[in-house]
Amino acid sequence: MLDPMNNWTNMSYNEIYRGLRYLKIKKRQTRPNLQSTISELVTEDGCKVYLVGTVHFSRESVRDVQQIIQQVQPDAVVIELCQDRKLLLTLDEQTLLNEAKECDLYKMQKAMNQFGVMPALWLMVFLKLSAYVTEQLGIAPGGEFRKAFREAQKIPFCNIYFGDRPIFITLNRCAATLSFWKLVKMFLGVLCLNSQSVPVGKEIMEQIKQKGMLEQTIKTATEEFPEFHRIFISERDVYLTHSLKQAARPIVLPQISQSDPQQVIPSVVVGVVGIGHVAGIKKNWNRQLNIQELMRVPNPSLPTRILRFVFGVTLYGLKIFFYYKIAQTLIWLFD
Repeated sequence: MLDPMNNWTNMSYNEIYRGLRYLKIKKRQTRPNLQSTISELVTEDGCKVYLVGTVHFSRESVRDVQQIIQQVQPDAVVIELCQDRKLLLTLDEQTLLNEAKECDLYKMQKAMNQFGVMPALWLMVFLKLSAYVTEQLGIAPGGEFRKAFREAQKIPFCNIYFGDRPIFITLNRCAATLSFWKLVKMFLGVLCLNSQSVPVGKEIMEQIKQKGMLEQTIKTATEEFPEFHRIFISERDVYLTHSLKQAARPIVLPQISQSDPQQVIPSVVVGVVGIGHVAGIKKNWNRQLNIQELMRVPNPSLPTRILRFVFGVTLYGLKIFFYYKIAQTLIWLFD
């Protein structure tokens, strides 16, 4: 045991490590107060995962995340972000509010250069949705992830994992699977949001956390866009489950002396995911998972290739027209 009165300079690393971990476990609540949106999952090794289902624009979800992390003092926190979106954790709320509201041609072109035409269109759809809800509620998305990141940093020996599939792969799989006309239908529907009086009140956002309303919303989305649901929800359910299981592994404590027996303790993990993924993670929890197929980027569909060609020709034509008008103006000025 680590005695705070001891001189740490006379202690080995293993002694300090085991002592701090002991104090952490002593502070951990074995029977935490679980909100209705938090589920407890257990691995075959006895490791526990506290799965928090959140609404991305909900302050209540931020409080749920903070409370469960403080109560269970986890060894790892897994968040529903990928490495490409980790910048979301470091930006302040006001910057995120401004970013969500500003979706201009420059950002569109930058996204197309990075991801491709069709994935960039999908990305613009989500940015538009995010900007709309942000404007309605005045809350930047991802607050629960930022809170999880900050709380995890306060806990000794707590690792932070990005548990989501890379967004580049998700967008490309979506672009290669969905038909062009379904993309246009959804894209136009999102573009019309600002012209419709569709309030997104805080009460509605909190109601989404209720199981009945959530299941009905998912059912409607599945019937309308089954391919979208498979790629953005079902496949990521499997990937997130895999990430949670990878994080929830027994911890091997270091030996203070060679004569000490090797001790292994079950780990405690907190997973922070959108509430729409909770049911799928539970369903996949006890299954053998293979994520290799989920990481494959299929060849783009024919409509995608046609759209990419048309867009490229159009963009090239617009550039030529732009340079022509500049040249025409210069000739007029100096003639």
